[in-house]
Amino acid sequence: SRQGEGYIAYQLPGQKIGLKVGVPLLKGLFQAMRLKEVIRFCKVIKRGGPGLKERLDKKKQPYVFVGLVCVQEAYQGQGHMRQVRELAFAEGQRLGVPVILETDARSKCDKYLHLGMELSGTRDLGAYGTLYDLIKYPKKEGERYA
Repeated sequence: SRQGEGYIAYQLPGQKIGLKVGVPLLKGLFQAMRLKEVIRFCKVIKRGGPGLKERLDKKKQPYVFVGLVCVQEAYQGQGHMRQVRELAFAEGQRLGVPVILETDARSKCDKYLHLGMELSGTRDLGAYGTLYDLIKYPKKEGERYA
């Protein structure tokens, strides 16, 4: 958002994550978890089955992938999530492709549903919870976003 109330990170179709972005992401991952935990995390995710991203990749269908949406605590409940997600939705509309994301909490899923996304599927991670796959298709002529 304009004054840093909220942030969004998304990947456009065909866009690759370069070293400038990838290295800090990996560094942060390994600061948060030990190698053994990272391996266990990857195995749990794989056990849940392919997500929407993998299914669309297999079909070679382009999409905008939202990897992160956050709103600072002091600004939550003031419409900033809607504001930042509009950035990704505008890119999806411009390109004529869906916008997809996954989340790990039902409460977050419900917020995205309220903001106009559709639940595409769920992945059961056993004791580790559930992943929710969400999608927002480009709007048709004359249609408005929720």
